[in-house]
Amino acid sequence: MKDFWKKLAKKWPIPFLAPMDGYTDSAYRQVSKKVNPNVMCVTEFYSADGLVHSKFLADSVLPHQISEKPLIVQIFGKDPENFAKAAKIIERYDVAGIDINMWCPAKKVVNSWHGSGLIINRDTAFKVVEALNKATHLPISVKTRLGWNGPETLIDFVKWLESAGAGLITVHGRTTKQAYLGNADFTQIYELKKNVSIPVVCNGDIKNFDDGINKITCPTDENVKLDGFMIGRGSFWNPWCFVPGGYEPSLNEILEMMIFHGHALVACKWEKKATLDIRKHLVQYLKWFPWVSAYRKRLVTIESIDILQEIIWDIKNEYASSLSLKPSEIIL
Repeated sequence: MKDFWKKLAKKWPIPFLAPMDGYTDSAYRQVSKKVNPNVMCVTEFYSADGLVHSKFLADSVLPHQISEKPLIVQIFGKDPENFAKAAKIIERYDVAGIDINMWCPAKKVVNSWHGSGLIINRDTAFKVVEALNKATHLPISVKTRLGWNGPETLIDFVKWLESAGAGLITVHGRTTKQAYLGNADFTQIYELKKNVSIPVVCNGDIKNFDDGINKITCPTDENVKLDGFMIGRGSFWNPWCFVPGGYEPSLNEILEMMIFHGHALVACKWEKKATLDIRKHLVQYLKWFPWVSAYRKRLVTIESIDILQEIIWDIKNEYASSLSLKPSEIIL
């Protein structure tokens, strides 16, 4: 399985759903795979220490549906021994690989030398990858950033990770210091691709599938092509971002997806938690049709998925003649 990423890269390009805390749970991943079964999903990021020391964490976050496969689990931390132990726990859940979080710029994460804090702690970064590689048969990948305060060290850092056993690297086109400010810059990521033998994936400000296809080709050298792209925040209100051709769903498709998302949440969480979680997603879906403002308050205060179903029926009844239309085609 260690050559998993190189084999997958031959099916170029690889579209990824980014790991996003509080978003990419089982239900969110099912939604993404529903619109494009070829999307490679990565879980929310989980603490390696937490997986080792908690009796309940793994069972609460790692079970998943067949439709989500192949699934990559992302973990963070800085203790190589606990990474190795966490790998053995993760193996029980029939996943496709383990990704190491060396990209998160959140201060509470970085100040603990987790996430992108490992960019300036190269020895620990190496030991973490090496420990995982020795502990598990699963392929190891890493998501990181351009660098701490600049991209000058990216190539050497990734070569270091490759030598430790990383089989794929995803690079977010900003530094740790930038966090999410400014525009993502892929210039050094293209240079990286020329200097390593493992697949390279880009991330940052990618809006949809077509945008990703454009971004993976170096604008100054068409012979340099990255192996995939990762979409994060661009998927918040638009899971159809993974469909080629700038696809715009019909009103009925959007409403049906809202229901699907709600039921998928109930299936992986108890209903009260699922109901609370779906509210933030409904706010995102509403961006497709802001003209249903009369329903907004009802949707963001729902108390059960059954009530969500009732509201969707009401919307369908009111806009029955427009259900087959795309939101941009509807004239009010």
